Order: sequence, then structure tokens, then C-alpha cells
Amino acid sequence: MQSVKALIVEDNAFMAAVLADLLQQEASNISVLGIANTGKEALHLIESIKPNVVFSDIELPDMNGFELLNQLDHIPFQTIFTTSHSHYAINAFRFNALDYLVKPIKDSELKEAIRRIGSTKSHSDVTLALQNLETKNIDDQKLVLPTQTGTLRFTLKQITHIEGERNYSYIYLSNGSRELSSKKFSIL
Repeated sequence: MQSVKALIVEDNAFMAAVLADLLQQEASNISVLGIANTGKEALHLIESIKPNVVFSDIELPDMNGFELLNQLDHIPFQTIFTTSHSHYAINAFRFNALDYLVKPIKDSELKEAIRRIGSTKSHSDVTLALQNLETKNIDDQKLVLPTQTGTLRFTLKQITHIEGERNYSYIYLSNGSRELSSKKFSIL
């Protein structure tokens, strides 16, 4: 199994230690090479350790996780957002995060996120998400969602509605088609 370099961005030292311990227990191939307490520290560590995956809290003392990603010219890693606030989920999807974990992090959800590392999201997906922030009309922003066989890509204006079913979601499009995503959506 290929070794994965990880960075944890978390301002709560206890939560950072818990996540590091969970990663050690659940994924022997993941090495946590650093823990940043602020966005500024994270920018420095991203440059120096060049992680494959960043587990980032969204609310940091000096910036949020989305602002952190916006400050990078190139994003050569996958991002898994961690937060106590589920209302950030839509922004995480707009950023095409590999996953979005709500604290306290459940073992089963962490295992699923770990399984996806290196497989479903490309680095260009995060670049696309950053471009979404510059898109004035929200309807023209693009969404990338995982499926069992790959990814779905479409603009938000193509979606008429979303229907959740267990751990999956049906995405209904304006052309009358229905797509199945392996991402569960929640009503907030």
C-alpha cells in the first residue's frame, strides 16, 4: 500500500490529537507529518512537507479553510474538511472536497474518507472549486460528485432537485435525467 503524507489543520489541540490517533489506528499507510493550528501555519507546512492529503478544520483563528485554499496558487493534494458545523457542507462540495467529516468524527465515516484518498478526486477538482468562487452567478458554478464508477460534473443550474436514499443521492437534472451519487446530502 502506498504511503500517504498527511497534514492536520486544527486549532483545537485535543481534536488534532484525536484525529491523528484515529488515522494511526485506521490507516497504517497514512503518516501525519504535521499539525497546524492556524491557516498561516498550514500554508507554511503545506509548502515544506508537500502533503498528499490535508485534513482541515473550517473555522481557524486567522482564516477559514476555504480562504486557506484560496491562498494557494496550486493545490497538489486532496482535502478532507473537518468541522463541528454541518452548515458548511455545501461550500465543501463547491470546493470539491474529497470528503466532509462532522465532529465528533465517526470511525465508519473516517474509514470511508480514507478509502477515497487517491481515488475519486483529482487535484484539478479543487482548482475547479476555486474557480467557482470567482464565478459571479451561483447557477453557473460547477459541481463534481462521486459515483460508484467515477464522477458526475455539471453546473448547479442543471439540477432541479436532489433526493436522498440511505447513503446515496439521486440528482435530478433539467434534461429529465436522474444520476446516482455515492454522496449523501442532508437537509439543513
